[in-house]
Amino acid sequence: MAAVDETICRLVSAGRFISRGKGRHITRVIDSYELILVVSGVLEMFEETQRFRVEAGEYLVLSPGRRHGGIGAYGADLSFFWCHFLPRSEAGEARLATLAGTAPAARPGRFAEYFSLLLTEEKAARNRLAEHQRCIDLLGELLLAEAALPPEHGPGRGAGGTIPEQAETLIRLHFEEDISTATLARELGCHPDYLGRLYRERFGCTVIDAINDARINCARRLLVNSHLSVKEIAFESGFNDPVYFRRQFFRRTGMTPGEYRRSRLGGHINTE
Repeated sequence: MAAVDETICRLVSAGRFISRGKGRHITRVIDSYELILVVSGVLEMFEETQRFRVEAGEYLVLSPGRRHGGIGAYGADLSFFWCHFLPRSEAGEARLATLAGTAPAARPGRFAEYFSLLLTEEKAARNRLAEHQRCIDLLGELLLAEAALPPEHGPGRGAGGTIPEQAETLIRLHFEEDISTATLARELGCHPDYLGRLYRERFGCTVIDAINDARINCARRLLVNSHLSVKEIAFESGFNDPVYFRRQFFRRTGMTPGEYRRSRLGGHINTE
């Protein structure tokens, strides 16, 4: 049987960093390329004279032989995956060099999944690294392929519009279901923190506020146009907790659901 061709890049090591809100990335010069995917928070680094601000859903590739380090202390919410690559050939060198710098990931959620698979494989291979190195290198190839994917139509945009616009459509269609920032992000192939940041920038509110707004608007219609009880309307609108529903309703209207119904109907209806 013919030998299988080797990958053009060798994955040397990988891990995940979760901040405790103190310290910073050390200043150093290394002989490998380092790929970092920020999962949450913001990572601020420099490489020689360049400064990078890498946010959730973005990645950074640092080059060998260049001095790099952190700028300021780690934020308490910072979390990122990291791995180191060495090229096996000129083609590998060219591939890694092309990715140098920072860019938004086309599919942050999928990117993070590949990192998680890699760490699982590395853990299983600690005592049999030679047998598992090819699997590890192939997962490294997936990471590099993911980094090379261009975001469609610009950062944060897919076939159905920008990520926040796609999320807004999903909220309008499924607000009465059990949805959250996490479920929407999974549907859109990105990380919840990345979705939340883009959504706030686009619409000026959180994803959860948008979901609750859609549910409250539905409840207001049902209060006027149905004889359902307030508890039934809460469930029909997507709220699993009637107490939470009443709190959110008052926050948005300044009235309880019963007061709102009576003010619109001008009468007394015993539904609570």
